[in-house]
Amino acid sequence: MKIIALTHVDLQEIVQVLNESFADYIIPLQLKADQLAIKIAVENVQLDLSVGVVDQGKLVGFMLHAINQVEGKLTAYNAATGVVPTHRGQGLVSKMYAFLLDRLQPLQVEQLVLEVIEGNQSAIRAYEKMGYHKARKLICFEGEAQVMPRNSPVEVIELDAFNWPVFTAFWDVQPSWQNAVPAMENSKARCRILGAYKEDQLVGYLILNPTSKRVLQLAVDSKHRRQGVATHLIQTMNEITASKEVYVYNIDDTSEAAAAFFHQLKLKNDLAQFEMKRIL
Repeated sequence: MKIIALTHVDLQEIVQVLNESFADYIIPLQLKADQLAIKIAVENVQLDLSVGVVDQGKLVGFMLHAINQVEGKLTAYNAATGVVPTHRGQGLVSKMYAFLLDRLQPLQVEQLVLEVIEGNQSAIRAYEKMGYHKARKLICFEGEAQVMPRNSPVEVIELDAFNWPVFTAFWDVQPSWQNAVPAMENSKARCRILGAYKEDQLVGYLILNPTSKRVLQLAVDSKHRRQGVATHLIQTMNEITASKEVYVYNIDDTSEAAAAFFHQLKLKNDLAQFEMKRIL
């Protein structure tokens, strides 16, 4: 078997191994080549820092890694790792990491980040043995939003640009990698941005992907919470998507206000992940 960088590996071959690797996962994942291409672009995946295992000329394992600054630290993010069933139990993930670390060292990457489903104890233990620790818990919500019609205290206007100085001032917690500022900038063409205004002052915003019905970011000024601002933003999102379906992934569980709001909408919370970090 040979460890290689994925720089010149055909995207369709990576998709095939990804789908085979995740077919029996806790939550099965299946992607098409164009969906993987979007993921690579949005999450800033670097194929020269992504790793594969080749056995008899066939890709049997892979690891996608992205690079960004996170809170002032150059960070490598594990966007996906998989090994086909026939090649598990052979230590291939550890071998891929050894290959990766040799490539990260000259770049002065300071930490590694990944996410693992809360119930996947074998993976959690394996990553802990590699030096990772649980940094925070991320919770997910999905379902049909039960929004009660009410008079809105704000006017919601669609924006054509991100106003990060104002948006980030509303945050209680940092978003996860897929919802962070670089990912939003990389996916701007597929996003819609809603701003909630009260007396000409921006008091809340929502960034959504109308195709997937995903809430990518949602925040309200702390002085204007519990006044129906977020509810009106979700109502507007439902009008845009012509659906009550709402998907919200990887919310820091220390944000009690966010969790309470999505529970109020009667969204299901059946999935949680741990964000794990390894300091280099």
